[in-house]
Amino acid sequence: MVTQRIVDHCLSVDADRPDLPAHLLDWFAVAVGGATHADSTPAILDGVRKIAGPTPDPESDAAATVLPNGERLTPADAALANGALAHSLDFDDTHLASSLHPGAPVIAAALAAAEGEGPETPADRFRAGVAAGYDVACTVGEAVGPDAHYDRGFHVTATCGTFGAVAAAGVVRGLDADELRDAFGIAGSQAAGSLQFLANGAWNKRLHPGLAARRGVEATDLAAVGVVGAADPLDGEHGFFSGYSDEPNPAAVDRIGERDAVAETGRKPYPCCRYLHAAIDGLREIAPAVDPDAVEGIEVAIPSAGVRLTGEPIAAKRRPEGFVDCQFSAPFAAAVTLTEETADAEAFLRAVGRLDGPPRWDDTEIRRLMDATSVGTDPAIETRFPEEWGARVTVTAGGETREASVRVPLGEPEKPMSAAETEAKAAGLLAGSGVDADRLAAVVESLSGRSVADLVDAATAE
Repeated sequence: MVTQRIVDHCLSVDADRPDLPAHLLDWFAVAVGGATHADSTPAILDGVRKIAGPTPDPESDAAATVLPNGERLTPADAALANGALAHSLDFDDTHLASSLHPGAPVIAAALAAAEGEGPETPADRFRAGVAAGYDVACTVGEAVGPDAHYDRGFHVTATCGTFGAVAAAGVVRGLDADELRDAFGIAGSQAAGSLQFLANGAWNKRLHPGLAARRGVEATDLAAVGVVGAADPLDGEHGFFSGYSDEPNPAAVDRIGERDAVAETGRKPYPCCRYLHAAIDGLREIAPAVDPDAVEGIEVAIPSAGVRLTGEPIAAKRRPEGFVDCQFSAPFAAAVTLTEETADAEAFLRAVGRLDGPPRWDDTEIRRLMDATSVGTDPAIETRFPEEWGARVTVTAGGETREASVRVPLGEPEKPMSAAETEAKAAGLLAGSGVDADRLAAVVESLSGRSVADLVDAATAE
């Protein structure tokens, strides 16, 4: 059965994942960056405190840390906070085949569970939990049929991330086979997350990975004390696959033991929807040769699934009204890239008003470029999707047309960010946070033999 395959994998997971340090550094950087730069952070943290249980007694209660301020909450509450912060800039890692962000819910759950077990919990247990969580989240994401899942209105990171969070927390806590089966069974009644946030750029999206992480911790809490979960929560008659998708592919679970989902997962160079990244790469090629004032037309061709998220309805996408709107607007991304010659963290955060000035979505120049942008798909791009998340961009300026095609966006395993790009992203997000980027990177690269307390200490503001 599907659930048993997943349980067996969790019990025998190989934590030796060469790409894991880079993903851990990325996660800590985007979580701390989210805490520092996201407009939603004060409200989200106040909300977490409002619904949190009593402050844990350091002498007797399990507790975990909110990053980077060092606040101590219950593991479930800390998982909610950190998972939400890690997704608040939409800058966290992405797994294209499952169309989800595995790191945000999985690492948040694993870290909270590890701290809950005690400060001396070996970092190797944390690493094993993260490895299992990535494998499970991405496998379930592929098995549910991500396009069909989206078409039903679900957010894959929220729903499938819940199962990944269960795997992460369960492995860290050392749950046995029966307890893991129960935890996954409980999660089958918890997996949730709607795409309706797109209607108004709502912060539901930012909460989704945190809620998934919290559900993972809570499901393992319940299972560990004997609460019986539903059998066959994924492929049962009324299970997740049949209830949440018109085109599930349960056979995808067959290869869970053969994969390294961490190595399959890309890291994002731009803090916006991943469907836009290949287009941004192409526009960066063109931008140095184009005067933005002379631009007459911009055509962006991406997979149709991306068009629905970032190009429709086009009138609304040309008039974003907030940070999330901008992250899901192909016209805004095009305008920023052509005026800044990039859409990296500094350029994008400045454009949405999160650094040293007001947002630019009402600027005359940006509006003119957004109005000049059309968004559609292309038969070749559509045929290669989802194996490739490519783009073709065309810019007409001064009577001359320039075109660029990108089949694989920067940051994917086939086109990884360089070490310098990785370090620059982390340093930029950690700047001013009180977290030393060099120290954090050094700890992440040398986890073997360390405790989880060493890792948390390096990621907490001094």
